[in-house]
Amino acid sequence: MNNFPSSAHYFDPEKFSEYQKWLKDHMPESFNKHIAPQDQQLLAHYLMGFPMQDYFSIIALKDKAFVIALDSPDVDLKILSHFDMGIRSYQTFLSDVPPPFPRVKHKLRIAQVLYTLFHDDQELHACMDRLPIEKKDAVYKALKEKFSALDFHEYQQLVCNLNAPFLQSLSTERLIWALSMIYRAKTRDSCQWELKKNENWNKGKGIIPSVQIVLAWKNTPKYHFLHRLAKVIFRHDLKILYINTSYVQDIDKNNNIFVLSLGLHGLNHKAAWDVADLDNFQRELVLVKYFSEEDVFDKVFLKTKLLHGNAIHFLRTARTFVHQLLSIHRPYFFSLENITESLCRHPDLTQMIVEGFKFRFNPKKRDEKAYNKVKEQFFSMIERLDTGNTDNDERRKSVLKMAFLFVDCALKTNYFIQRKTALSFRIDPIILKSLPFDHTLYFPEIPYGIFYINGLHFVGFHIRFKDLSRGGLRTIVPKREEDVKTERTHVFLECYNLAYTQQKKNKDIPEGGSKAIIFLDLYYDLTKAAHIHQLELKKFGKDAAFIEQSTKEFIATQKQEFLYQAQRSYIRNLLVLINCDSAGKLKDKEIIDYYKKPEFIYLGPDENMHNVILEWIANYSKRVGYKPGAAFISSKPKTGFNHKELGVTSHGVNVCMNEVLLFLGIDPKKDPFTIKLSGGPDGDVAGNQILNLYNHYEKTAKLIALTDGSGTIYDPQGLDLKILVDLFKKVKAINAYPTKKLSADGFLLNLHKKEQTGSFETKTLLSTMTAKGIEEKYISGNEMNFLYRHSLHKTKTDIFIPAGGRPQTLNKNNFSDFLDSEGKPTSKAIIEGANLYLTPMARKNLEKLGVIIIKDSSANKGGVISSSLEVLIGLTMDEKTFIENKAILAKQVLDSIHEKAELEAQLILKTHKETGESCTSISEKISTKINTYTYEILSYLEDKELPTNPKDPLNIALLNFCPPFISKNFQKNVLEDLPSSHKKAIIASYLSSRVVYKKSLTWSPSIIDVLPLISKDPHINPH
Repeated sequence: MNNFPSSAHYFDPEKFSEYQKWLKDHMPESFNKHIAPQDQQLLAHYLMGFPMQDYFSIIALKDKAFVIALDSPDVDLKILSHFDMGIRSYQTFLSDVPPPFPRVKHKLRIAQVLYTLFHDDQELHACMDRLPIEKKDAVYKALKEKFSALDFHEYQQLVCNLNAPFLQSLSTERLIWALSMIYRAKTRDSCQWELKKNENWNKGKGIIPSVQIVLAWKNTPKYHFLHRLAKVIFRHDLKILYINTSYVQDIDKNNNIFVLSLGLHGLNHKAAWDVADLDNFQRELVLVKYFSEEDVFDKVFLKTKLLHGNAIHFLRTARTFVHQLLSIHRPYFFSLENITESLCRHPDLTQMIVEGFKFRFNPKKRDEKAYNKVKEQFFSMIERLDTGNTDNDERRKSVLKMAFLFVDCALKTNYFIQRKTALSFRIDPIILKSLPFDHTLYFPEIPYGIFYINGLHFVGFHIRFKDLSRGGLRTIVPKREEDVKTERTHVFLECYNLAYTQQKKNKDIPEGGSKAIIFLDLYYDLTKAAHIHQLELKKFGKDAAFIEQSTKEFIATQKQEFLYQAQRSYIRNLLVLINCDSAGKLKDKEIIDYYKKPEFIYLGPDENMHNVILEWIANYSKRVGYKPGAAFISSKPKTGFNHKELGVTSHGVNVCMNEVLLFLGIDPKKDPFTIKLSGGPDGDVAGNQILNLYNHYEKTAKLIALTDGSGTIYDPQGLDLKILVDLFKKVKAINAYPTKKLSADGFLLNLHKKEQTGSFETKTLLSTMTAKGIEEKYISGNEMNFLYRHSLHKTKTDIFIPAGGRPQTLNKNNFSDFLDSEGKPTSKAIIEGANLYLTPMARKNLEKLGVIIIKDSSANKGGVISSSLEVLIGLTMDEKTFIENKAILAKQVLDSIHEKAELEAQLILKTHKETGESCTSISEKISTKINTYTYEILSYLEDKELPTNPKDPLNIALLNFCPPFISKNFQKNVLEDLPSSHKKAIIASYLSSRVVYKKSLTWSPSIIDVLPLISKDPHINPH
């Protein structure tokens, strides 16, 4: 007995034997089967002191723990609240009678908790021996009938990854059930579950669960997850009768599938369906992974039973939306904490918001009359709200009003469907007009449509300015905790500004401007997961070096998996709101649709969008039957024009740079010029622009300075373009540049090379070329920050191309960084390869000082032109034909980008020379004029039938927009297969842009009056 803890009760051999016998006689057969004899002895020993420990004992061992407790409805909550870290198996065993203690009437519950282990600890070589041959074969046969693609080797892997206690605890039927869920979960992000009712629960001996659930869930967090699950079960008045869990570890990746077999019953010995709304329970169960486990809403509404768990999910989602809108104007007054307080201060009003949402969108309880009554009462009560504190009342009224308007302006939502991985809403943009401040300060134009999606680790938006719209899907992944806090507040505003810029940029194409943003916050959960991973490695006996390297790999893998998971979730929950049948009705009939029209949205690539996800989006769109099919996403590597591979965005940027240099009196083909870039050689725009410099201006271009996420570099004699091109092709950042290639006084600040010199001091490597060669030294955090933030902007060049970096990097507060010691700009011209790098005020101030600025909406429109043409091509030919002719089509797409970029750049510079007006102002006017003409022509054509004659001027315009290969070989497809609305949009945008580029900004008759003339003008519409 010397291995028992010294703190255990004084050993009494007689009592010990009594308790050991009691455990054997009164615990279930599964207890004796799964709990080793030595562990049963340990439990018997602890029972001796059970009353002295207030009938709750935790026995903590190296890789597992036991808990002894008296049974109660919330006993699992009590047990699991003590285990923060990873649990790979949780089993409980219930005695058939109360334990032998005076006045104890509750039965004994013993829980075995096995901690998660490093996956090398799995005994995979002998795992199939855990199953009898008959069971092994029966299970495989049953699975093979369900999943024909499953082979025996894959079946072995499924079984081998389950821990032994879980595997041995399941009957054949439940094992088949569990393995089916695991197999489905391998390729699906959403919770895979099945619920079965046992109608005969009261006809057997003892208490039999009335409901059984088996679920499998990919990449569930290990931290406190079972406790969160138990809380959901308990608050639906359900009791856990048995629970068996396991983590299925993926040997090749740091991913897992959580699998759980659960027996539930209602409290007070009632059937589960008699005490709980099982539909509501399941909706909350499948969202438990995605939302915060505990916050103020839980305390105010959940624990008091004012609202149920699903309503809290809705409330959190509404709070985030309201915060995104209100904090724009008064960030501290409308902080997230203050908005939460406002929603909690008057619970009755918040309950009315939730009630209104139910009446408006619950397909089983939809009641327009009841909704309008709640709405009227709510706003009447809001007007009477008066606590005597003016500021608090003002804030609370604003928050509560906007929260109800969130419901009132919602046109459709996936909230009431069962299988989802996020909550998604289509919002009427009219909500912006109800903001408690002048909305035009931030939203000069009301957009056409808003989508809002809130899921695991992310908040996302899609904003568009025309019915038929296109724009990129950008995923923002802050690297530091402080960046999360500062950037999270402005996701909606950034999305709006990018979409608004896109609307101006899209003037040359039929689709209006849109933007999609996913803001991904991984910091907290990733930190917790990494800590658990380290603990698992330590328990396994790994040394510090191995743990450090393994943790780095784990974090990198998890980041990528979370990124892809968020992107897939965003797409799934967006598409469910727009995926219509042939009659124009949403395919998911559980969604109440107040919009009542089909919506066709087209996405393109942007930050953190990898080829694997581009292909997944295209395939998923086809699989669910969304009408645009694979054309839903552009830049697909095989069946599209990958923006980075083709260099479409930088192609337009380079054309603009060429025109600006000529305007400055520099012929870039003959005359030397200097340039600096933000964005690294591993990026799309910056990397391809480096390639452009090498291919077209190798003898004349001197790239002097460059900054990216890995560091900043400077070389007064110009960086080696050939080396930079090699980095681009190998997808390496600027910190990989060989420092020995720097010329005198050149330097490289490498942000990835750090040195910890104390508890609170980290230094960064700076390599400088001196007369003696490379000098390496580690500089302080302050020196590093100063050099990183200011070096690029202070470097003098002819041209600056921001081709990477966050929006508003240069703004009204720091534009002086772009000036030298004499107050003169450090570059003669800026070509905006990145969107919103400069704020309007920064542009204005620099233009006053003589800087030529080609605005983002003019400079980097190559990507949207490519994407638009890709959609057009996808709608007129099959994938096989596209692949066969991709090279020809790619060249013609680049030709189209070149022409449109050149026409606009020349018009901007010509007008600037003639009028002295700033280039950015001229760019705005060009966009406005083209878009105005486009809307006028679209309005004119809206109720008209397009002619069928291919030689009609309108059809000539339609075909002129197409790549020549399409107009020549697929004319019939264009004229007959394209939707009428798409054809009209092409005609309108093509003629409008050509008129402005050819006639300039001073030409201003009514476009409709002269439409017959311009459509026949060969300079505008070549015949």
